[in-house]
Amino acid sequence: MDYYRHSGFDWFGYVEDSLMTMIAADKTYLVVGLGLTGVSCVRHLRNQGKYVEAMDSRAAPPTLADVQSEFPDLRIHLGFDDTVLASADVLVMSPGVPLADPAIKKALDQGVQLSSDIELFLSEFNGKVIAITGSNAKSTVTAWLGEALKAGGQKTLVAGNIGIPVLETDHAAYDVAVLELSSFQLELLSRVNADIACVLNISEDHMDRYETLAHYVQAKQKIYFGAASVLYNRSDALTQPLVPDHVLKRTFASDAPDLNHYGLRKQDGNEWLAQGFDLVLPVSEVALPGGHNVMNALAVLALADMAGNDRSATLTALTSFSGLPYRCQAIRERAGITFINDSKATNVGSTTAALEGLVSVRGANIHLLAGGQAKDQDLSPLAEVIEQTCKQVYAFGQDRQQFLALTDRAVECETLSEAFAKANANAQEGDIVLLSPACASFDQFENFEHRGQQFNQLVGALT
Repeated sequence: MDYYRHSGFDWFGYVEDSLMTMIAADKTYLVVGLGLTGVSCVRHLRNQGKYVEAMDSRAAPPTLADVQSEFPDLRIHLGFDDTVLASADVLVMSPGVPLADPAIKKALDQGVQLSSDIELFLSEFNGKVIAITGSNAKSTVTAWLGEALKAGGQKTLVAGNIGIPVLETDHAAYDVAVLELSSFQLELLSRVNADIACVLNISEDHMDRYETLAHYVQAKQKIYFGAASVLYNRSDALTQPLVPDHVLKRTFASDAPDLNHYGLRKQDGNEWLAQGFDLVLPVSEVALPGGHNVMNALAVLALADMAGNDRSATLTALTSFSGLPYRCQAIRERAGITFINDSKATNVGSTTAALEGLVSVRGANIHLLAGGQAKDQDLSPLAEVIEQTCKQVYAFGQDRQQFLALTDRAVECETLSEAFAKANANAQEGDIVLLSPACASFDQFENFEHRGQQFNQLVGALT
């Protein structure tokens, strides 16, 4: 169904203007998906004088009224229409729309060109591009690296799967773009052609979208296509790139590094971030706690060096970065109990990293709040780490039964509020109450931020 502004609408003027725009632009751009990313694509393309239409699979996308108000002459198709899709020259896809959708796949098979907001940005940006992906920690590393480069005097844009849509930024004002890219975003790119490409880690995630882990890995590995240099995790074989010999390769891990690579070294009983045999920074001075954040700091150090950043500026960022909301964020200590918000942990790997990182600092005294939509992932790897780190698990949400089957330490709760109340009642001085769900939030919340906000409210309400 098409929606137009009928009241006082100049139909003939609309047709004339639209035809002239189509002739000038020579292509029909169909933006698929009217979330924030899709709307930014509509706005960007129209500002460039392109002829744009929009499509959304939903009958009433939440942004519809705002889009119609801003673009009263925009032709909007609600519901996927094979004919409309096939008649477009370019599909500008939002990452939330799977390419495997039959209607989308049919159009692409018929030769319709594929694009996205990241593709449009990369085609226009003239600065250096540092592209980062991973199953976990990519937001933290992206933001942390951005702080380091800014401290070094580089005009740095931090965007992608973090912050506002990249096309909403004044990207001409920046010399370097640090882009966090999800597997969904990478699917939509033919080549990233990054100056530096990095895969931090890969563990099972989004198995409700990918047929196999191999398909998920393939999407992540697209970040290396066309890269001038790469950084990968040498302790994670799935991150190892298949790139030409001329591509500069650097690695990081928690073991002792070879020359020019990054890792940890011990001296006089102290552990250090190191490049090769050079000791760079004591682990004790890294701003964010936990072993997982030591790995993040190594990645930031390596990427900043590869980007030519001033080392002293990088060290300033490594020792002062305050972290991101909902990523192992300490919210409050009350009666000797620490409340930590890791709502961003939407997969097993992320929750495992949080548990292992916290136990290395605080011991096995964690009350874990976990649950939501498991996304068809295998939760069994959590069983051992729960035994080693948790006093109790409070399983809530749609797939809570999977946690109950995982460990006899799990208590069933319907909601996050119930889980929080039980955890708070059972926790003792010196314990940690940790929200790290290992699941998506959409069964009970708008997104992980909404889930994290409710946790913070529950913590704040304690007297």
